Amino acid sequence: MKNLLFDENDFLLKLFDAIPFPSFVVDEDVRMLFWNTSANNLIGTENPFRKRTGEVLNCIHSTETINGCGNSPSCESCIVRNSVSRSFHEKIVCRQKTIMGLQTGTQTTEVPFLVTTSHYEYKQTSLVILILQDIHELIQIGSLVPMCAKCKKIRTQKNEWEKVEKYLKSHFSDIDITHGLCPDCLRASLLDEGLM
Repeated sequence: MKNLLFDENDFLLKLFDAIPFPSFVVDEDVRMLFWNTSANNLIGTENPFRKRTGEVLNCIHSTETINGCGNSPSCESCIVRNSVSRSFHEKIVCRQKTIMGLQTGTQTTEVPFLVTTSHYEYKQTSLVILILQDIHELIQIGSLVPMCAKCKKIRTQKNEWEKVEKYLKSHFSDIDITHGLCPDCLRASLLDEGLM
């Protein structure tokens, strides 16, 4: 059951749900008060209301003490917790990258997030919106990619060579590729065909 903060304004609820990234309204202790539809993929079926973010997301550090999220020595350097705190106290927007270790059953997964927090007031209550954007694909773009200097094919992790287009399509789900000629290639093509 979601908190009833926005029940009277269907427009704001639909707007909040339209945000394509997991978004949460949290208090100063990073307890979830409200969340959007995109957040459901991260939190699953458990009702996260008034639970700390690290506990709901199964942060590996939230189980280091019996007191949970925010009480482990590792929590002192937590980007999520520190960003929420800064937004509360300084009334600013914070944007920082972090890698969170999340526990799923017996498996630990490291997920790179861009953490955005922003303070706001609602009915004399200080709140922070917390947005967790998975930046795994952006990190891949910034990585070194082994490419043939002649044919421009890319070597995959299976040590196979594939065309740039196929590589990009298989690694980046939201990418569409178009083809054209740069001015130098257009000029060379026209020269080869005797049109210039």
